[in-house]
Amino acid sequence: MKSSTSHTRGWFPVFFVVAAVSLAPAAAPHEREDEGDAEKNEGPDLVLHNGRISTVDPVNSTVEAIAIKNGEIVATGRNGRVRELARRNTQVIDLNRRRVLPGLIDGHLHGLRNGYHCFTQTVRLDNIFSRTQALALYAAKGRQLAASTWIFTTAGWTVAQLDQPGMFTLAELDAALPANPVFIVASGASGVQVNTRALQLLGLLASNPTGRLTGAAQAAAGAAVIAQFDAHSIDEQANCLADFIHAANGLGLTAWNDPEGNQQPFNPAGSCLEFGVGQHDHQAVIQLRRDGRLNARIVFHLMNNFSGLSQILPDHRHPLGFMGDDMLRYLGVGEEVLCPGDQPAPVPAEYQAIANFLASNRLSFENHASADATQAAVLGFWEQANKVHAIADLHWSIAHPGNDGVSPTDATLARVKALGVGMTPSTSGALGSGRTPRFKSMFDSGIHLCLSTDAMNVAPYPPFVDLWYVISGKSFNPAVPGVPVEQRLTREEALRGKTVRCAWNLVQDGRIGSLEVGKHGDLIVLSDDYFAVPTDDIRGLTSVLTIVGGRIVFAAAEFARLDR
Repeated sequence: MKSSTSHTRGWFPVFFVVAAVSLAPAAAPHEREDEGDAEKNEGPDLVLHNGRISTVDPVNSTVEAIAIKNGEIVATGRNGRVRELARRNTQVIDLNRRRVLPGLIDGHLHGLRNGYHCFTQTVRLDNIFSRTQALALYAAKGRQLAASTWIFTTAGWTVAQLDQPGMFTLAELDAALPANPVFIVASGASGVQVNTRALQLLGLLASNPTGRLTGAAQAAAGAAVIAQFDAHSIDEQANCLADFIHAANGLGLTAWNDPEGNQQPFNPAGSCLEFGVGQHDHQAVIQLRRDGRLNARIVFHLMNNFSGLSQILPDHRHPLGFMGDDMLRYLGVGEEVLCPGDQPAPVPAEYQAIANFLASNRLSFENHASADATQAAVLGFWEQANKVHAIADLHWSIAHPGNDGVSPTDATLARVKALGVGMTPSTSGALGSGRTPRFKSMFDSGIHLCLSTDAMNVAPYPPFVDLWYVISGKSFNPAVPGVPVEQRLTREEALRGKTVRCAWNLVQDGRIGSLEVGKHGDLIVLSDDYFAVPTDDIRGLTSVLTIVGGRIVFAAAEFARLDR
């Protein structure tokens, strides 16, 4: 893994003098110059030129070149004028006319679990549609890992998306993985599918001819996978998380808001048990940060084990909300504080006490509220907490609004905007669940909004799948429609909802999300042109060069030599 560093404002000088504004010929609308004042004797660290760089600034400018120094953008504009800033110390990269976007952001991604739930052992089928290709991925993973190492797939995909729909058979998995046990969960399939090697290790070979496990057998399989995870050291967990971040960088992701997560799918009864405890808490991501190996910006909340006020109070005896920097920051509490969650609080006085405590101690709060009635109830408590301290300053946010298919209503959006809180609608409906939030209504309302996946267990995690879903309105299940026409976003709107509109949700408003002078140098160079490819090809876009804080963290295609 490569080192990546970035800095909060004040740590390094920002070279921010706008030198000129002009239109470049033969380019997209609103093309302009925006140059900072690079030092005379020492040029920028990096100059990228000969590209089609979508800045996602207020007027959607497109420029040809960009310069980055000390992790921040110091100039954008025409090729010649930006290249003139280069000195002998400057790395200069020809973009070959490729489309460049700001790094994509996920407003709600359970990514930190990939340290403990070791990403190195997983096969992801989020954007795979060929049954043959899927089985080949399992075979390749088996060749990569030692025999008897569990390989697993969680339900960020649906069996309906395959060209030959349906769960893999025992015979198919045995052919692909003769030596490794496998644990597969999918949307559209009940229980867990395993192979013969897994049945042998579990002592179930004689009693299960299909490899489909439910009930106690499913729990036993999950416990066996967890036992391997529990044996990993913190350094091994850090490597597993680094593998996930590298894969995410290759898909265009450079930042996310992490709501921690529960113990599913390996513990089928774990929906109200947090995964991040003891040696499997946040040590992995902290270790990556300490080692200079954290190559994505992450903010996170803590679940407090779904145990209400009685757990929140001791957990926050020393409130540390917003501690960290622009690479890694702890915000506060969420996405659940009670069990079961995602419903109006069963004890209103307890929820109000939670909200008041978080406001008075200036902690951020994210709460899962999918249905309109839950959103209305939550906002009522939040309006009272707002009298304790202004919660807009604390970046409170509602997760997964609209999974009921009809919300948030216009009345709810008005209350959200008045409070100055945010929303992170998920795109789990891409799997054909029928969950279709009112994306267009939310976007047009002017609230703080960031498109999110809710991956890894219930939705695909590639960010371009998000964009494809809200633009096309289609789902991965041909039999289930996705977003209604009137709630879809244009390509430009969707991009803003995955970049600059997310800055507030990550507590980095004015620092990330667009490619403007003075902002962090986070960008992706695309495999094809987001604005030109057919709509259905958007979901397959990747990054061939990903830069976070001015550092190259992923490189492929003609840039592969730059991947250190």
